[in-house]
This record gives sequence, C-alpha cells and structure tokens, in this order.
Amino acid sequence: MGILVLATVILSLALAQNAENPKTGKTLYFLKDDLSQQWCGYGSESEFKAQIKERTAFVVGGADYADGHIASVRLTQTDETGDWAVNDEYVFNKDGNIASLNRTINILPEDFSEKQLFIIKDGKAVKQRSERSKLHLGRASQKPLDWFQEPPVITSAADFPFSDLIGSKREVVWSHGSVCVP
Repeated sequence: MGILVLATVILSLALAQNAENPKTGKTLYFLKDDLSQQWCGYGSESEFKAQIKERTAFVVGGADYADGHIASVRLTQTDETGDWAVNDEYVFNKDGNIASLNRTINILPEDFSEKQLFIIKDGKAVKQRSERSKLHLGRASQKPLDWFQEPPVITSAADFPFSDLIGSKREVVWSHGSVCVP
C-alpha cells in the first residue's frame, strides 16, 4: 500500500471519529507539502483528501474548534516508505493550552505498536502511560526499537510548525477554502 494511501486511510479513520462530535464545532484540515516546502490548510474534508492525493504529504492532520477556541489537534506523520506512522491527538484546555497528548506509534516491519499518554503542564510533557503490543496479535511486546526516532512532544500551540494555519490564518482558510504558508 502506498504511503499516501496509508496516510489517507489512517487520517480518515482519526477524522471520522470526531466528524459527528457536536462539541467540536468547526474543523480545519492541514498537510505539509514536502515538494513546495509549505503547509496548506483546508476548510473542507473533501478538498483536503483530494489534495493529499495531489501533493507529496507525509504529515497530515486536523484541528477542531469549540466555541471559537481550539479544542484538539490530530496529527499523522509517516515515513516515505510507509514503514511507520505516528498518530498524535493533542487535547487543549479552555485556556488554549495543550493539556495532554495521546500518541500511537505503529511500526510495520517490526510488527510493533505503542500507545502513550502524556500530560502537559507548565510547558513540560510527562509520560503517564506506555503500552506496547504487536500489531497483528495485540499482545504485549517489549522489543526496543533502536532505529526509530519518535517525533518530539509539542508542549505549546505556538510550537506547531503549522501554528499560523490553526491560529491567525484559520478564518482565512475557512472563508477562502484553502491557504498555504511557508
């Protein structure tokens, strides 16, 4: 399965979980266009999915808003070969600060999956839980992965590389349908 198809499937499943949640209000979708070195935001899920197929994107996601404020950010990162995927869900508190991160790491060649929970407080991430398993059986696995470097945990919305899209440019994205920024 091609990496872009895999990323689309993984993100579609993550987005579908939140698609009918009445608490989320609006959603902004985004991707990193690696060829043009820019981040692009989309107001519609259908346009977003079409652009995943058009562009070379190994990082895709969505941001949910409730009562005009950011509530969560979902982010899927994959490698070029499709060997691994990291699915993050950052949950924000009512003050607009990141409160927690639920992360799932799947590494296909190693038949490895790990679910992690981080609590974010005072700009620091503290791992609360980590559960490892095999992808195909769901049984616990303690095998360390020397070659895999997991992405850093973001502790502030301003530290997201796409922070302009989900912050100051979000209304422009929704009114124009899409916006790309360097």
